[in-house]
Amino acid sequence: MEQLQRLFEETEIHRLGELRRNLHRYPEVSEHEHETARTVERELGERCAPDRLITGLGSMGTGICAVYEGREPGPTVMLRCELDALPIQDLGRHEHRSERDGVAHLCGHDGHMTTMIAVAQSLCRRPLERGRAVLLFQPAEETGTGAAALLEDPRFLELEPDLILGFHNLPTFPIGTVVTRPGTFAAASVGFIATFEGRTSHSSYPEYGVSPTSTVSQLLEFVNGLEHRHADEFVARSTGTITSAALGAVELGPNFGTAPGEAVVMGVLRAYNDQDLNTLKSLLTNEVQRLAEAAGLSSQIEWREEFAATDNNEEVVEWLETVLDAHDRPRRRVEEPFRWSEDFGRYLTRFKGAFFGIGAGEAQPQLHSNTYDYPDEIIPVGAEMYRILLDRYVAEF
Repeated sequence: MEQLQRLFEETEIHRLGELRRNLHRYPEVSEHEHETARTVERELGERCAPDRLITGLGSMGTGICAVYEGREPGPTVMLRCELDALPIQDLGRHEHRSERDGVAHLCGHDGHMTTMIAVAQSLCRRPLERGRAVLLFQPAEETGTGAAALLEDPRFLELEPDLILGFHNLPTFPIGTVVTRPGTFAAASVGFIATFEGRTSHSSYPEYGVSPTSTVSQLLEFVNGLEHRHADEFVARSTGTITSAALGAVELGPNFGTAPGEAVVMGVLRAYNDQDLNTLKSLLTNEVQRLAEAAGLSSQIEWREEFAATDNNEEVVEWLETVLDAHDRPRRRVEEPFRWSEDFGRYLTRFKGAFFGIGAGEAQPQLHSNTYDYPDEIIPVGAEMYRILLDRYVAEF
């Protein structure tokens, strides 16, 4: 542990904090992380000396893998972080708040990238005794499209790991505490957009139109009651949430004179396993069609931002917890999966691995809060944690 501490001198930790704050100032949304990728590539090339630097991965052309070879052959361990920010206005009071209107690193991916740069610096200073480390900087986590895109890239698949690990910072948990869970760590989810088309009419004679008003009301009730009304059809907890509902069209101001002829309902379905998510999708599809037919409306349903459940390998979690205990690291195993989704689950359908959390502080705002700011003090915590796990795995397997 003393040797690890020497890898992160106080001056270097300060510079890493500056890097993180610079990334925070210049965020980019999913699938458009070109400047962010260039910043990462520059840091890796100038300060971290990877044996191979693979760029332009995935259909977005922004995925990056830094490869570090050990002195002797051994297993390949892949560590993953994310490049993208959120389409939300930064309302933080810190000096380094986002300089891009309506875009901000409010999930902490700026901190995750900086943590991975710290791991890269440690591998440059103290190479692995054996095996291979692959440090993955992934685009488009927030939309659930990034991991899927990389898994279709032959250059990425050639790096097939024996173990893949990832973490996310977790507000409301004590700072530095590692949060684990065997099995499902985070939920599967998918967004939906249900549209209905009827016929408008003068508001004084609504009976001459075909209005979706009642249909929308019934659909809201159906989605909000999914968890209880269809509980016997799910293996585990499954929910639906309405995020937006709009009736009619606003043209040149409030259109009081027209009874609506169209509607759009948006929301999210969440489940603790992929089977239940498919059941939710089928139930909603059938209900949208049934309601539309009963009201004489045409309908359509679209699916957006689909995430697989993040299902940890139980043996890997047991091993991870054993390593944590051996290094006297504070940890907490949670009973319930997290209800948010994480596209790391895509990797876990193909590779052995696990996803864990690192506490960002009990007083921190929740993820996606418009004042969220990654605490710099957990950058060395995450980097040391990754390095401990990496060294132990290549030594033991």
